[in-house]
Amino acid sequence: MYTPIVSASMIPNEGMIFDSVDAAEQFYKRYALADGFSIRKGTQWVVNNVLRLNYIVCTKEGSRTVKEVDTLNQDYKGKKDRRRPSQRTGCNAQLRLVLTDKGKYMVKFFGEAHNHLFVNENDIHFLTAARELTFTHNKMLDDLANINIGPVKAFNIMRTVYGGFDKVGATKSDCKNYKRKINLYIGDYDAEMVVQRLMVKKDYCPNFSCDYITSKDGTLKGLFWANECAKRNFYVSFDATYRHNKYNMAFVPFTGIDNHNRNVTLGAALLGDEIAETYAWLLSCFKSAFGYEPQL
Repeated sequence: MYTPIVSASMIPNEGMIFDSVDAAEQFYKRYALADGFSIRKGTQWVVNNVLRLNYIVCTKEGSRTVKEVDTLNQDYKGKKDRRRPSQRTGCNAQLRLVLTDKGKYMVKFFGEAHNHLFVNENDIHFLTAARELTFTHNKMLDDLANINIGPVKAFNIMRTVYGGFDKVGATKSDCKNYKRKINLYIGDYDAEMVVQRLMVKKDYCPNFSCDYITSKDGTLKGLFWANECAKRNFYVSFDATYRHNKYNMAFVPFTGIDNHNRNVTLGAALLGDEIAETYAWLLSCFKSAFGYEPQL
């Protein structure tokens, strides 16, 4: 068994009173981080929407339930999960809180001993409880993204500014996860905004052509547009080899040659995939916009 060695003022004691469960959790969290382990909320007992009993336990508490799967059964329809080693060791370290008559929470039981080693002092900043992207981190990631600096380079900049990996308070993966969530959130709104602007322009400009196609779930699958100037330079070729990394859509410019043998843009499209159906729709939009087929 292993017992944390920390300052006496950080150790929870039976009989301590807290205003709320969150206050007790924050106190226990500081105690855990000081010695190199993480905590999580455990069993709760709620009566009439009032929390009467709450366990805060070590993250290695309990054991993982392994589901038996017959891999030779061809008729098995259940979900097959990859078997990964469990991090749980059945640790009994815990903080048990009970509601008092005065509406506060008292430490009823404190289990101090662990059945596993603690994280090395130099690696404590990798614990989930020690990692958090604050408003300052998020603002810095957003500002650097505006000048085309990705999350990994942004993390390296923060590492230099803060003075080390352990001073940042987050990891590269946290920065990449934050950026991915932002892109997923604004991606659909960006596409919807572009479509709306182009369709409005189509209504007010008779010679401007625009069309779009969506998948069954409403996701934007393709977008085509061509302006009046492009229609006057109608000797065409098009190239779909460029793929944008941010939204993973193929950018397809229609390029022509004018009377001075210079390249001019005739139209452009964004495609969510490159199957025959999508290209048939794109070429149909192009022919509809220009009125006749190009001389290829």
